[in-house]
Amino acid sequence: MGGDSAQQTESAKRRILVIDSHPLVRRGLTALIDDEPDLTVCAEAAMHSAGLEAISSSEPELVITDLLVEGDDPLDLVKDIRANYKALPILVFTMHEASRFAQRAFRAGANGYVTKQEMGETLLFAIHQLLDGGEYL
Repeated sequence: MGGDSAQQTESAKRRILVIDSHPLVRRGLTALIDDEPDLTVCAEAAMHSAGLEAISSSEPELVITDLLVEGDDPLDLVKDIRANYKALPILVFTMHEASRFAQRAFRAGANGYVTKQEMGETLLFAIHQLLDGGEYL
């Protein structure tokens, strides 16, 4: 019976996909998010194509992504997610200063922008804002 309760609690958690090219960052984000009673990381990906595949297979309620520099534009992944998953909230979590990329990220389809210097409570607040239908900058 205890297993049913644990499974039920896990399924009630909001599902988040983490996309970042650095394994240590993914691990840190996963630990931070999984420590929250209402959140869980349902999948991780390191690259653009793997991120899109993970969205399809894991059906997250929110995507947290760094600005990945695989192509010409670091916002290509944000644009591709938005083109294929119109209602899926996207939180850009990056080392790039907001003044340089935030406006471009929102134009590309992001719903939120947090710098990696704001890892703790600010990031968790932004996650909840986006999951509740809001935006965050």
